[in-house]
Amino acid sequence: MPEGPSKTAEYVATFRAVESARPEGERLFSDPYAASFLDGKLRLGAALARNGMGQRLVCRYIDRNWPGSRPSAVIRTRLIDDAVTAAIEGGAEQLAILGAGYDTRGLRLPAAREIPVFELDQPPTQERKKQRLRARDGDLPSNVTYVPFDLLDEGVGAPLERAGFRTGLKSVYIWEGVLSYLTPEAVDQTLAWITASGAPGSRLVYTYVDVALLKQGGEDEPPWSSQVAKVGEPFRYGLDPAKMDAFLGDRGLKPVWDQSTLEAIAQHAVPGGRNAPGFYRVAEAEVLPDR
Repeated sequence: MPEGPSKTAEYVATFRAVESARPEGERLFSDPYAASFLDGKLRLGAALARNGMGQRLVCRYIDRNWPGSRPSAVIRTRLIDDAVTAAIEGGAEQLAILGAGYDTRGLRLPAAREIPVFELDQPPTQERKKQRLRARDGDLPSNVTYVPFDLLDEGVGAPLERAGFRTGLKSVYIWEGVLSYLTPEAVDQTLAWITASGAPGSRLVYTYVDVALLKQGGEDEPPWSSQVAKVGEPFRYGLDPAKMDAFLGDRGLKPVWDQSTLEAIAQHAVPGGRNAPGFYRVAEAEVLPDR
């Protein structure tokens, strides 16, 4: 993992800022905080995207240099927003964001503002995020607890519970843009804590890479692999969607839905989505009662 703040998280915040600059009736969501986390050319690009011509130019530049990454990132944001809102409206009493990056759902989703939100992340990214939010709003949101951690030291559960995350409650967990960078051991450790800490019916919303396309080198290398590797965050782990029922079942979970971002882009008619890859997926799972 990189020693400084995550550059990948800043790129994803850029995509959210550009999407949020689209007209209200056209954008997939609104994230008024995303631009606060940007510097230099990324901040300039987000500013240019606030008018129609600038929006087209910025999106064209991004899509030419990182084919499919922007539409995949914004559609996954929309899918997760909807799933988290539904989970909270369905009775979830707390939200844990694992590897939060510059996620702002605890501030911008009306349902999430009504419950405790715990953001888990490595200190460099988290401290930068807190600094930018204080500079923007003068203070940090009262419903959000920021939990620093080092996955190699103790995993996700202990720091969250020390920070006030209550085990045994119906909860919703977000695992966005994280699983693909972990080891199999870290994945299993995290899922074991989720099923142990969440009451039956708790929901996990996560993203992953289709393992069939997670190959090294040559034509089979997934798009974005070289880009994320250059900033110190290479893909390490994938899953097989055809075997997801068994994978989750062995770990005390059952699938709710599972969709590639390419399929979701087609359904929502996301501009620039024709070159999006089919390997990137968003899914939701439910904690089983007997585990």
